[in-house]
Amino acid sequence: MYRTTFNVRNICSRVKNVPFYLYQLSTVSFSSNHLCGKLRNMETETRVYLTPLQDEHIDRYMALSDDPELIATMGWRPFGPDEKERFTQFSQVLTLPNLDGGKAIVFSIINAADNKAIGYTSIKRISETEARAEVGIVIMEREYRGQGYGTEALRHVVDYAFNELRLTLLGLTVFPSNQRAIRAYEKVGFRKTEVLEDSWLLPDGEYADMWVMELSHDWLP
Repeated sequence: MYRTTFNVRNICSRVKNVPFYLYQLSTVSFSSNHLCGKLRNMETETRVYLTPLQDEHIDRYMALSDDPELIATMGWRPFGPDEKERFTQFSQVLTLPNLDGGKAIVFSIINAADNKAIGYTSIKRISETEARAEVGIVIMEREYRGQGYGTEALRHVVDYAFNELRLTLLGLTVFPSNQRAIRAYEKVGFRKTEVLEDSWLLPDGEYADMWVMELSHDWLP
């Protein structure tokens, strides 16, 4: 796995000298012009917009990672201040079976009212040949949970994946106990398709089931 960074000033004049975390596993077509347009639209049209994941965001997210709710819903061991590499690897970890692909694109979710980074979202294992990928999302700041911010951010990700990356199928996994997340995914159009039994190793050494949820471009109105 190789990590490539580049100056986002070449992508969008609004975001300057910010490393865009792009996990390069194979070649996938990627349009910087499309990304720039999507970032601007997201900022002006809804309460949240997406921006390239920055080092300062990662530092903040790691500091919040010991929240008991996040431990329960994400199934992670909290991240220490010197575990940035483990955090970035977790942000693009693959949980769906039988999915091969290329790079993973990781964004921060920004509250448009004050430009505060409140969480992150990713499009993982982007498969150009099969036109599908896995998505992930988490609202790290507690006060923004349960208010629709995650749902809005997920709509942006879906729009970007389908209309800019030209994917046709997205999948994700979620713990059955995370009913709030499941409701948000269903609002966007994801459907439960199967249960992966004992598929995720929790920090306490136990294994947990996970729902697979999928969204096909054909299901959208």
